[in-house]
Amino acid sequence: MKNVVTFLVIVGSLLLTLSSQASAWYCVARSTTGASGWATHYSLARAQRNALYQCARRTPRGYMCYVTGCM
Repeated sequence: MKNVVTFLVIVGSLLLTLSSQASAWYCVARSTTGASGWATHYSLARAQRNALYQCARRTPRGYMCYVTGCM
């Protein structure tokens, strides 16, 4: 009985983890210099902001990054 309960707890936690990862936003940002950045987050605004930040770190000063897509 103890093994069955342990198994159910493990399977339940895996299902919760998989379903929460599937609902995260994935965004990509690119600049005209060819630099890019990507990020995932449960909030769309945060995913966009993090992708822009990752792109900006790779972009020379004076150039802008733009979010090219989110899914």
